[in-house]
Amino acid sequence: MLNLRGFDIDFNPYFMSYLVVLLEGERVEFRLYADEEKFKDKKVQDHIQKVGVKLFPYEKIMEDLAALDKQTAGIELNSVNFKILSLVRSKDNKVVDLLDVIPKLKQKKNAVELEGFRKCHVRDGVGLIKHIAWLEHQLNALNRTDIDEYMASENVHEFRKAQDKFMGLSFKTIASTGPNASVVHYKPTKETALKVTNKEIYLVDSGAHYLDGTTDVTRTVHFTTPTEYQREMYTRVLRGNLSLERAVFPNKEQITGAMLDMYTRKYLWEVGKDYGHGTGHGVGHFLGVHEGPIGVGILRTTPFEEGHVTSNEPGFYEDNQFGIRIENLIMCVKAKCEGFLCFENVTVVPYCNALIKWEMLNKEEIDQINSYHKKVHDTLKPLLAGDEITLKYLEKECKPHEAKP
Repeated sequence: MLNLRGFDIDFNPYFMSYLVVLLEGERVEFRLYADEEKFKDKKVQDHIQKVGVKLFPYEKIMEDLAALDKQTAGIELNSVNFKILSLVRSKDNKVVDLLDVIPKLKQKKNAVELEGFRKCHVRDGVGLIKHIAWLEHQLNALNRTDIDEYMASENVHEFRKAQDKFMGLSFKTIASTGPNASVVHYKPTKETALKVTNKEIYLVDSGAHYLDGTTDVTRTVHFTTPTEYQREMYTRVLRGNLSLERAVFPNKEQITGAMLDMYTRKYLWEVGKDYGHGTGHGVGHFLGVHEGPIGVGILRTTPFEEGHVTSNEPGFYEDNQFGIRIENLIMCVKAKCEGFLCFENVTVVPYCNALIKWEMLNKEEIDQINSYHKKVHDTLKPLLAGDEITLKYLEKECKPHEAKP
């Protein structure tokens, strides 16, 4: 509500606080209860004064709530703690559940926020493609055998950190290979990290916060020759991802993420396969990388509207062997047909050519990949000047594929 950020929670630009909005007739008063030491910066002080916020010590919230009597209090009951609720209910106060009013307002991004998503994903794409190209070069050209998953995850951080407006990672990087890639939320540590080789699939799921947006992207790659089964399953996952991205649906029909979920799963279902996680989650604008209630999955019942941003991340996991996930962030925008909505993919990182089984794709899908790769190539090439290793990788992965008649 106040457009403020902090760093009290790892990977989340939040600060510990409470906000009370007092309404008395036409008078509105904002009371922010937080660590006052963190508000000494003059720019921050000027901002909160400009928006009419009064700052109080974090602990004073309990005293002030205990003094409330014969008032109507709007509270998000699904997120407030028991002590706060008990204090409000201890007097003759009426409690009204705000439900998810504020999250629903927050999830609908304005034009400035949407443009920020587009811009930060370009810089983020530079960081991630540099990492993947670097890793391929280390394994294939230099024949290194000492790089493990933990080292790879640190390398992702280093390349991202070099990008303009970088403010930190949006979650702990998942850099995984072989059997570890089949664990959906695997996190590498120095003790458990496997060596990354060019003979197994490598999955990297990572993201960052920038001053103008938040990213979350997953790419699955193979640096030599994958098996035919790996190529088939990667292509089925990719087809599902592309299918959701192409979806066009009527705005007035209240289309939810639960209704759209089958777009990404149908090519896996055709061969009796599936994945055991949601297809997409909402993403905040330099806020939480997981921001509900919007998303795609059987439990997502919030209708899509213009300005919503969600991940699109189908996957497939062969237990103890390998894992595949392809994740882009997509924005809900107006379609060409009046009264309809569609998605815009803002992620700018190529797919893995070695893992695509082109003969499984139809012309529409091949054209979609070629168009995306042209966009990635033309966007990133000027930003990679002088980086011959990454430019070579970019050219290889973005080379157009000719569809057979």
